[in-house]
Parts: sequence; structure tokens; C-alpha cells
Amino acid sequence: MPVTLEIKSNDSAVKEQRETTARRVIDYFSDGLPPTRLLCFLDDDDPAVLKAELGAANRGLYGPIHDSTPLAIWPDYVIGCILVDDGISLPFPRIIDDLVYLYGSTCANEVGLTMTLAHELQHAIQHYNVRQIWAVNSLVRQVPRAIKALNLMWADIPTELDARAVSKRVALHLFTEQRVSQYIDRKIAENLSEGDVADWQFVRTLTSTNSVDLVGSTHMIFERLKDHKPELETALQRMKEWNPEDFGDIELNPYFAVPT
Repeated sequence: MPVTLEIKSNDSAVKEQRETTARRVIDYFSDGLPPTRLLCFLDDDDPAVLKAELGAANRGLYGPIHDSTPLAIWPDYVIGCILVDDGISLPFPRIIDDLVYLYGSTCANEVGLTMTLAHELQHAIQHYNVRQIWAVNSLVRQVPRAIKALNLMWADIPTELDARAVSKRVALHLFTEQRVSQYIDRKIAENLSEGDVADWQFVRTLTSTNSVDLVGSTHMIFERLKDHKPELETALQRMKEWNPEDFGDIELNPYFAVPT
């Protein structure tokens, strides 16, 4: 199923340039993208509500869209691409299963658009191919006590490391190493937060050959998190209520066990 690409811009030249860049990224993944109704929305704005919710350093996101998914946080122009008036149904029917969203500030830089879009598309692939691994990894971001105690970085989460490795690989495929390095150095110099600087410094060390064993790495990080199992269980119960489609069948005990 083809990807739906929506680019919000009143400038036709900007819109064309961003579409060309986005299509190059999408084409890179070829038939590897999930056969779902996937929307890639490239904004020309940085909605304050999203930034307040997700943090100043956030450049984009991926999320599965179910009938039960709350959409109130999204601007009307994004919701209008997800729920579409067919002239008959109320509520409006949902025509999207997966959403990749990029802020306007992210799209303003060609390398930044490429790396962020590739990163979020890789999360969509993870969700489709290894949903349970994707789900349990997402819980790690929701246990701040564990993150602080173990001094965890984004790159310590296997699905996030995988997305970073893929985004760097795609960027190096489509641009010169110098342009990619210059963009990364610019993000480091912005110094949005200590964690963001450390994250970009890590991305700078990645090469086009880096790969991640998602299953093995997930067991390894859960071994590190074993003293924080109650906190993770609480996060899981919260997610089962909020997103039963993706988390309803998740059990954490197997991930704390050493794989055979």
C-alpha cells in the first residue's frame, strides 16, 4: 500500500523540495515499509502543544493510530488527514493506521528531514515486524527513576538505537559524509539539552554498517532494569488501558529471563 505524503506549506518551491527529499527517503526503504495505511505528515510549524508534551528537542514522532487513539493533542489539519468526512459516517471514518510526523523546524533542513523521517519510518517497520519488542522498548522511556538511576540514554534503548543507526545510514546514502557531519555538529552546537547533546555526539560515532540485534539487546537492557520491574509493570498497565491493541497481550517476565 503506497505511503500517503502530506506536506503543509504555502510556498510551492519549498513544498516541492521537501516532497522530493521525503520521496527519496521513502524510496530508500522500498518494499520494507509496512503494508498499512501510513501517513507521513511534514508540517511547516512547531505546534506549541506538541513541543510542551514531547520536549523542545523532539524533532518528530511515529505512532500507530487505532480507533481508540486519542487525537486531541494534534492540530486540526493533522486530524483531518486521519479522520476524513465521507459524507455519510459519524464519527468520521479513520483512513490511517500509522502516523509519522515531522515538525516544520525539522523539515527546514534537508539532512534533518532525511534523518528524522528515516528514524520514524524505522519505528513503523519495528511496530509492524516486531510489535512486542517495539512495545516493551517503549516502556523504558516511561520509567524516569530507572533512567536516572542507570543514567540511560536514548541510544541504550534497542529500538531507539536501531532507528538512529538506520537514520544515519540513510543520510550517508543520500548525502556526503561532510554534509551529514555538518548537520550533526550544528545540532550539538544548538545545545537544547544535555541529553540531546549527548545523543547527537553518539549519533556522530555511528557508521553505515552499524546494526542492532533487537531481541538480544532487549533482553540485555531488561537485565539492567530488573530492580525496576515494579515501575515497568505500572507503566505497562497504564499502556494496556491507553492502547490495548498494541499492549494488551504484553507480559514482561519473558524479557527479564535469559534467552536460551
